[in-house]
Amino acid sequence: MRMSSFQKHFFVIVNYNSGHHIISTIQSIFSSKNITPNIIIVDNHSTDNSLEYCKTKFPHITYISCKKNVGFASGANIGMRYACKNNAETITLINPDATIDPYCMHHIFQKIQKIGPSIASPIIFNDETKSEIWFSGGKIHSICMRATHKSPKNTLLEILPKNSFISGCVMTISRKIIDEIGFFDEQFFLYYEDVDLSLRAQKKNFTLCVVKNAYAYHKELSENMPQTKIYHLVLSGALFFSKHASIIQKPYFATHIFLRKIKNYYDRKRHAPFSKTVHKALNDLKKHL
Repeated sequence: MRMSSFQKHFFVIVNYNSGHHIISTIQSIFSSKNITPNIIIVDNHSTDNSLEYCKTKFPHITYISCKKNVGFASGANIGMRYACKNNAETITLINPDATIDPYCMHHIFQKIQKIGPSIASPIIFNDETKSEIWFSGGKIHSICMRATHKSPKNTLLEILPKNSFISGCVMTISRKIIDEIGFFDEQFFLYYEDVDLSLRAQKKNFTLCVVKNAYAYHKELSENMPQTKIYHLVLSGALFFSKHASIIQKPYFATHIFLRKIKNYYDRKRHAPFSKTVHKALNDLKKHL
């Protein structure tokens, strides 16, 4: 694949009440070296005027407005479908609270050009000081039913091993992968859609890659909404492991959820933080299974 083919590259930003942070995201994309950015903003019915502010500052990029908050997976799919209809060869999803280094995409494209169709991520730091890594590869833990960032075994790896994942915070996807495995599973309203897509890609023998000389930065606005974050992490995590559990693993999954509900019962008795949020997520799981 010639470097020039990456001119058919699209960025998809799913926006929901991100304030002025999204402006920094867009500016970082336009500051990228050696690419011609095509930017799509999918707005999930924001109420904070962030969409209007973007349209005023960047009137020439593509905007798609949703009539309600359809969640990250569905919003991202809307943007990716638009990109594919416009002959995208690669698509980068980037959160509206993230920014990329000027040479980030150049290095990612070089890596994809070298290894072929893949899902790639830069190293993502908490801020521009690069003092703490937020993501350098993710690991799926089937025993404890969790997916975690910054697995120590992955820190020095570029090509990730089986049962790993790429974060949707800054995720570049080759078009061939989308054509073969499809888009995000929209049962995941928020979280684990990236883990699910990564696992489906690995099952089709596509490569997951963290590009060590590509950098991005993530402010993680979700920390300002801990109840929402915990609710969707619990619900989406349970949905993910239910979806991918084998026949042999199904009884283990059911037992794990049962024991988690017992623990949550006692957590609520002692008024543990967010225990009511976890209780609601575990109860709502029945609506999805």
